[in-house]
Amino acid sequence: MHEELTSDDGLTRAERRAQQRRIVVRRRRTVAIVALAVVVLLVACGAAFAGARGAFGDLFAGGGDYEGGGEGEVVVEVLPSMSAKQIANKLVDEDVIKSADPFLKIVKDEDLVLQAGNFAMKKHMSAQAAIDTLKGASAANRVQIPEGSTLVKIKQAMVKAGLKEAEVDAAIDKKKPRDYGLKVSAPSLEGYLFPATYDVDPKTTPKDLVQSMVNKTRDELNSLAIDNDDANRYLTLASIIQVEASGDEETRAKVARVLLNRLGSKSQTNGMLQLDSTVAYIHGAREDLTTTAEQRKSKSPYNTYKVKGLPPGPINSPGEDTVRAAQHPATGDWQYFVATNPDTGETKFAANYKDHQKNVEEYRAWLREHRSAATKSADANSGQDG
Repeated sequence: MHEELTSDDGLTRAERRAQQRRIVVRRRRTVAIVALAVVVLLVACGAAFAGARGAFGDLFAGGGDYEGGGEGEVVVEVLPSMSAKQIANKLVDEDVIKSADPFLKIVKDEDLVLQAGNFAMKKHMSAQAAIDTLKGASAANRVQIPEGSTLVKIKQAMVKAGLKEAEVDAAIDKKKPRDYGLKVSAPSLEGYLFPATYDVDPKTTPKDLVQSMVNKTRDELNSLAIDNDDANRYLTLASIIQVEASGDEETRAKVARVLLNRLGSKSQTNGMLQLDSTVAYIHGAREDLTTTAEQRKSKSPYNTYKVKGLPPGPINSPGEDTVRAAQHPATGDWQYFVATNPDTGETKFAANYKDHQKNVEEYRAWLREHRSAATKSADANSGQDG
């Protein structure tokens, strides 16, 4: 049987159906290609729009601004590398300003160059108030109080931060913890100004700063479950450990035990601590904390070669880990200790004086090796801890 021919193209009916199918497929393919091109174009436009939005956030982003000068306090750190937009975003994150747009507009209109530093600001400030603060305020200085700092060192750090020396003296000299609301019996603020880093803005007074330090000490005592009646004892013990022991936790705990053993009923030192660190506190410390025979004759209550028991109060501001060592001393019968290698902090302990003397000889050998001849001459008259 033969396929019928059409009258106009000479194709059979089957050939015409195949041709039509090819035409349909080509049309569908063309539509798909066009649709894909449209999708690609839309994606590209969207990306371009997003990029433009990011570059001109103040044009597209939602605005809004707080009113007034704000409330509360917050210190904002502006790094030297920050752009105006980064600063604005940080202020938004800190909830200082509501949005970046008004802030950036003022920066642009006034052609401002914002300075780096730590700035005392407030929550919920208007953009203009925030700008005025950044323009008019000096960057907050920082007072760093390392662990083991004495009042002398703390006062020097406060003055260096720009506080007036006379006002610093008035805030600290002859003051006690009770003057700042901490009901502890102590002879002075020594040991009660918590070692930490404090921001000082132009409105901060020495009294404000001291109050912050005492407050942090109160918080520390509370967190360690030390009541006010025991605070002076623990802080005094810890302040001595802070000087006598290295940063090693085990050594601190052992030194704490030695001190308590010397104060206990089985003391081999007649109830006296006999520590150069406390005598050095009276006279000013040499680098190695040794003292002379003349200095150890002092009648000061801090002279633990003459006075039994603990000194009247701390000799520095101890760190929290050291206070923990005072609370939780190691177990042992040691009565003596000596840092045989001050460079490494290696410390040896002894339960009797004879063994202690062997350890002291190791320390003296270290001195001969590391100290100059001019300094060695003082050793004959120097005491040695432990």
